[in-house]
Amino acid sequence: MKQNIERCNEISDIHLVNDEKNDIQPLAKQLVLYLSLILHPGLVPPTNKERTMQIAYTAKYNSGCLSRQVGAVITDENFTIKAIGWNDVPEGQTPCILRNIHNVYKQQADRIAYSNYEWNDTSFHKKLENKILNGNWSVDLKGRNVSYCFKDIFNDKGKGQNNQVHTRSLHAEENAFLQISKYGGQGIKGGKLFTTASPCELCAKKAYQLGIKEIYYIDLYPGISKKHILENGANCPKMKMFDGAIGRAYIHLYQPILSYKDELRDLLEPENY
Repeated sequence: MKQNIERCNEISDIHLVNDEKNDIQPLAKQLVLYLSLILHPGLVPPTNKERTMQIAYTAKYNSGCLSRQVGAVITDENFTIKAIGWNDVPEGQTPCILRNIHNVYKQQADRIAYSNYEWNDTSFHKKLENKILNGNWSVDLKGRNVSYCFKDIFNDKGKGQNNQVHTRSLHAEENAFLQISKYGGQGIKGGKLFTTASPCELCAKKAYQLGIKEIYYIDLYPGISKKHILENGANCPKMKMFDGAIGRAYIHLYQPILSYKDELRDLLEPENY
């Protein structure tokens, strides 16, 4: 069995990065920092990168995607947040995790949760039938909803299985870009994109066109977006693997056990206690 490096990177709380091939000092500084915070939480505040990625990391849990939850934050060059997004269906549509394959196949329950194509197309219903017939329905699902991915069934594991055109959801980066236009519009040229998964080809093109200069990511999304899009041309965004603490580690490391003022008072003025 091989190690799942991508999954390990995706669920990690502390990320250490050393881009210097012949210099271990950057890595040593990171280790000293987090060991110090483990021993003394709240000793220093989080970095701009950490506080921004923490927001993207939290935002991903809003997603109703069955496969992967992704969060994204767009900032200007000074780390001022301009938009937040996560991968999900357009506003007003039902998230995939709340829909049921049997309901659409039998054409019952909430009609508005399914598109006209899903409800009426005979070829799609044939694919639904194949999915149902190949399932092990004797298994006790313990109350779980039998959700399904439209893209997977539409592509039917054939050519173009990973075709992003047929996904119901907006990607997190795409959603964040659109929020800027939806709620007033503001320039982000020269800004930064923080995303828990690096952009796919479609989102990479949008980031490039909008003038994003730095893209911070946690795990590398499969595909050719980096070599084919982001590293091509005269205005290439700089891809940077995120280093820092997020998730539970962010809370544990940066939340002091005792306020620093009280801690100093206890040490410097013990007679007052």
